[in-house]
Amino acid sequence: MQQDHDRDREEPRISGLDRDELQTEYGPGAGAEGKRSPATLIFGAIVLVVVLAVAYFFTMGGDRSAPAPEPPLVVKPASEPVAIPAQTPDIPTVVAPAATEPEPEVAETAPARPPVTLEASDEPVREELARAGSSDLYSSLVANEDLIRRSTGVIDGMSRGLVLQKILPLPRPAGPFTALELEGQVVVDPASYERYDPYAQAIAGVDTAQLATVFHQFRPLLEQAYAELGYPPADFDNALIRALDQIIATPEISDTIPLKKKEAMYLYVDPALEGLAPLQKQLLRMGPDNIATIKAQAKALRADLLGQ
Repeated sequence: MQQDHDRDREEPRISGLDRDELQTEYGPGAGAEGKRSPATLIFGAIVLVVVLAVAYFFTMGGDRSAPAPEPPLVVKPASEPVAIPAQTPDIPTVVAPAATEPEPEVAETAPARPPVTLEASDEPVREELARAGSSDLYSSLVANEDLIRRSTGVIDGMSRGLVLQKILPLPRPAGPFTALELEGQVVVDPASYERYDPYAQAIAGVDTAQLATVFHQFRPLLEQAYAELGYPPADFDNALIRALDQIIATPEISDTIPLKKKEAMYLYVDPALEGLAPLQKQLLRMGPDNIATIKAQAKALRADLLGQ
């Protein structure tokens, strides 16, 4: 039995993903006024609730300042464009119920709180997100700055089946990815799946109903950040549902997964797996148990968002 200890970068090699400019179908640098600020150009802006609860835990950012001692392990993206459903359900707008009785008069009226702006949204967003989870990984993610813009950029990529790295850093999984030779065939080492257990457990501990509440509370800002990427703001909820659908459609494979090596890359022998979206390939690396956990939370969040 021979093990391969090539270093695991945890991401597919996709042309252009390491550039500082986030590309959209409307072209680079597109925006409401045809250009974006430098902060927006550096990755732009999963929907916040998805990044923090379901989506971003398997993109595994991490510090890559130290050089890799061996060639990076990557998963080659499909040669054909990822098919995305043309239409997805709209997330209903939640309207606050009207007051049935007039509020009692008070001697002094407290000054109205100013509306939250995109530039000053981190603290109120963190305050609300703290109600949804408490794990160390979750708290580490919430501590990032410019949460709404970064999250919206990740969701844009995920809605197209991509994994956009380096947007919301997280600690990397412990230990390297490993493959082993079994009966003359190179396969994924099932022990590699255990590296992702803490991420799946953190996702399982998130309150999806509270995340849906956070989405509705900050929806105007999420749509504003989405518009900065060059998209119609009203389409953001559809991008969010597409991202969740990408997760939900990922196959759960309990058998060993055969691989073949090409230079510094591992490819799936099964063309059906090799043809999956890069996002789904990354999920496959987490193992069937962890995938099942993440998919269950994605389904729950989808239902909460759609009011089902």
